[in-house]
Amino acid sequence: MDDYQLNGTGVPAAAPLTVDRLLSAPLPELLAESGAEIIDSSIRDAGFFGAAVQNRDGRISLHLPAGRSDRERDTMARALVGRLFGTDLKPLPASLEVRTYGGEQ
Repeated sequence: MDDYQLNGTGVPAAAPLTVDRLLSAPLPELLAESGAEIIDSSIRDAGFFGAAVQNRDGRISLHLPAGRSDRERDTMARALVGRLFGTDLKPLPASLEVRTYGGEQ
């Protein structure tokens, strides 16, 4: 199993989630592979860019603010999925602060 990464449904993904895959895969394909779905958030705070919730069954909900540009939503979805799957996010700006709350440590 070392050569594979589990996707959000607990099924091995076809390949590990590399930075190249994270940044180049069509977003719908990336979401399907990771078991993630985008949900419009009602949070309107200008400083809120999104949050990810991974359920106990492995499903992932990406809560992104409605009304933002497609590019911003795409970038944040990729950043959140990458963070959950432990992908090296060094290509992303250091100014994007990511915090993890709750769950098992």
